[in-house]
Amino acid sequence: MRTVKLAGTDLSCSRLGFGLSGLHHLLRSKDRQNLLSSALQGGITYFDSSPFYGHGLAERELGAFCDKQRGRILIASKFGIGANPWFNRFPLLMHSRLAANAALRRLTRHRSFVVAKRYDYGASSAIAALHRSLRALRTDHIDILYLHDPTLARLAEPESLFKALEDLRVSGKIRYFGLAGNVHDCLDILRRSPLAGCLLQVDAAPGNQELELLNASSVPFHSSYGHFRGTQGSIRDALAGAVIANREGVLLFSTRRAGRIGEMVQLLTSLEPP
Repeated sequence: MRTVKLAGTDLSCSRLGFGLSGLHHLLRSKDRQNLLSSALQGGITYFDSSPFYGHGLAERELGAFCDKQRGRILIASKFGIGANPWFNRFPLLMHSRLAANAALRRLTRHRSFVVAKRYDYGASSAIAALHRSLRALRTDHIDILYLHDPTLARLAEPESLFKALEDLRVSGKIRYFGLAGNVHDCLDILRRSPLAGCLLQVDAAPGNQELELLNASSVPFHSSYGHFRGTQGSIRDALAGAVIANREGVLLFSTRRAGRIGEMVQLLTSLEPP
């Protein structure tokens, strides 16, 4: 698997990135650690997390894993969607909710017990969220800090927020910051507040026209996700499409199966030799 250099930065990482949005579905820490280890052993060095993933569990698990691996790993995390404080403090409650949802889906084919998202992109909230993430991740800096699913309407005071993020970058607590979410929303924010060196992580789910819009705008993006969402065909075909859609950035994927990681690496190598 080849290494990519993220445009406009001094960051280099694996072509495949590992997303931690589903890590909390594994009940045992041992299994979560084995999954992260399989990713690193497979050559993946880009790990994408958020305080919202597992309501803090994903960051804590990644922190435990990279405690002795920090120099080999690029960490991207986010802020803006808060963790449920009860699930954060008592993961057993979260896993009970997941089990109840699974049972309801089997019985009714409908998801229930959805936890409402709480958005907060204030400057002081961003600083507080970063320090919580640093403690959870057991590190003194985050390589990329993204706003998580931002929209213009949700950014009450973008100037003060981006000033705070720039101060955090200058202080060394983050190396870069950016936007992660819908292309339309990211472009709206950039038109309102042009950000030098802003990194983009965009939704590239099959069937949408988001990347075409981004390419037409000439704004570069650095990583993409959603390539395998709702995939009806083969994983190979989906990955081949992802390689074409995102030729030089990070292709994010998630799995709960360690064996699937090796399969993805092998598929990518067959499509795109190192």
